[in-house]
Amino acid sequence: MIDINVIKLKEYASVCSVLYVEDDELIREQTKDFLKRFFPDVDTAVDGQDGLTKYDQKDYDIIISDINMPNLNGIEMIEAIKEINYEQHIVVTSAYNDSEHLQKLINLNIDKFVEKPFNNKQFLYVIYRISHEIYNKKMKNNLEGQVENLYKNAQIVIDEIPIGLITLKNNAISLVNKAFLEIGDFDSVETLKLEMPDIGVLFEDAKGCINAQTNEDLIKQLLHFKEAEKKVRILKNSKTYEYKVTITKLHEENSYMLTFTDITAIHNELFNDLHTKLPNKKFLLEQLDVLRKNHSKIYVILVKVKNFKNIEKWYGKSDAIKVEMEFAKLVKALVQPLDSNAFIGYFGQNNIVILPNQQNSELIKKVYATLQNKVVSTVELSKRNTASEVDLSLRLEEKMLQINTNETLVNIETHLIDEFDLF
Repeated sequence: MIDINVIKLKEYASVCSVLYVEDDELIREQTKDFLKRFFPDVDTAVDGQDGLTKYDQKDYDIIISDINMPNLNGIEMIEAIKEINYEQHIVVTSAYNDSEHLQKLINLNIDKFVEKPFNNKQFLYVIYRISHEIYNKKMKNNLEGQVENLYKNAQIVIDEIPIGLITLKNNAISLVNKAFLEIGDFDSVETLKLEMPDIGVLFEDAKGCINAQTNEDLIKQLLHFKEAEKKVRILKNSKTYEYKVTITKLHEENSYMLTFTDITAIHNELFNDLHTKLPNKKFLLEQLDVLRKNHSKIYVILVKVKNFKNIEKWYGKSDAIKVEMEFAKLVKALVQPLDSNAFIGYFGQNNIVILPNQQNSELIKKVYATLQNKVVSTVELSKRNTASEVDLSLRLEEKMLQINTNETLVNIETHLIDEFDLF
């Protein structure tokens, strides 16, 4: 028998409620007084039926019960309680130690059998052990509850961060924020883990950007690449998005936090034509490179302005730029109502390439037909044209092509240049 730490016993007992069932009034009151020295919450019952009634009305951590009682004996009451909660902690006290009772009690999985009259030290040890177990379980549940609340609060906080964030532990997804789910169009963390546990697969295999088939490889690349190379690209709704990625090692072993900052606008600004504000040739070729990975053939529409070469010759470079600006506005105004996600790129002076969002021949024919016989004009040029009586028709010229994506990107670029020259 170990020594009982009474201070610890009171600490453990402070979180426990007790129901003591005893038909002998004197023993019941004496034992109740003894128990209340340690347990702040002690109820009593005069027999098994009274005990069962009180058990139905209130949850108790520990039940201490006699066996031989009127109305409903201790074993019958225990059987009924175990039907309700098999894990209920129960201590049996009795002056009788016959084998029939013991076998039934063993089968009912009681915690302890204590003979009357009580040996106070033995009884203290029994309630010490049980209350210690209950205390530890409650503290564990309380701690788990606190951790869960902290996790929920942390999730609320990180979901407010507009930058995509994800943590990987042992190369597996452990935490994700709302912004990252939106990057990949996932409706929940569960969907992400199920459909794309290796997040690198989400990103396109593009020049100058990271692409990895496993989370382990993604982390290795991020740890060894230069800062300027830590970028990923994703194709979503036929639009290209680019993200700068940072990696931070966490305190827990083999755990990393990755953040994804949207730099699409910066990328687009760097690769947009200064005057028309359309994506330039490099950006257009990037888009073609992305599309060719998912299509064997791609429909494109080439557009230019008839008589454009005469603008700069007759009116100067400034007016030529104005025409190009109006040219870009006109093409967007004609195409976007039919195909809002079409990619419209500037392929060089007086050359615009349209990549329809949906590679649908009917839609493409509709877009193509809309461009026919349209004229680019500016107020200033109209005035000058009228004053000079020179017939300068700035009508759109268009051509529809089907590009074989098995060709290299260099060959595709050359093919487009040749086609523009043949207008």
